[in-house]
Amino acid sequence: MKVSFIIPIYKVEAYLNQCVDSILAQTYRDVEVILVDDGSPDCCPEMCDALAKKDSRIKVLHKPNGGLSDARNTGLKVATGDYVIFVDGDDFWTDEGQLAKLMNLVEENPTCDFIGFNCSYYYPDSNTYKPWPAYSEAISKPASGNDILQTLVKSGTVPMSACMKIIKRTFLLDNALFFEIGTLAEDIPWFIKLFNEHKYGGGGFITNPAFAKM
Repeated sequence: MKVSFIIPIYKVEAYLNQCVDSILAQTYRDVEVILVDDGSPDCCPEMCDALAKKDSRIKVLHKPNGGLSDARNTGLKVATGDYVIFVDGDDFWTDEGQLAKLMNLVEENPTCDFIGFNCSYYYPDSNTYKPWPAYSEAISKPASGNDILQTLVKSGTVPMSACMKIIKRTFLLDNALFFEIGTLAEDIPWFIKLFNEHKYGGGGFITNPAFAKM
């Protein structure tokens, strides 16, 4: 099964190489990395093109600046993977075997529309990591959208983010789960819509940190 990583690129030249390299280093190799240059005014456009020359799994899209939502939507429309993972340009994966572990869970739960995972926050000044609060055991089981949403709210660990999820691409496209353009906190309405459309499959969250956020 192929995984499409969609990464909006805007003013992340200090983190871009680490982000992409951490994905390409994963032992699970069937991936594509879609770098959506959202009119970044720094060196990111040239860096994206240079990265694409080093690995055929990297696709680069250059577009005028339209914001985070527009960049993610653009990437989703050209993705070819069975599953999609949204990653921010200043995120990076902390272990080369994490994607393989995640894909094992995907294979064990083929009816799940998405599976969520955890992250750690990385503090470069001290080179330390602060793990995301662990999800309750109830959240770690496949369940309907309503059940998961209620449990997430009760647990106080609601990750209303496009990141930290691996999602069936057909589920996103069939339900037109695109991001609203021109809004602040665009992840929140998208997250709610994700659960509203999540009726017949299953979803769950796992607790081990898979990547780090600056």
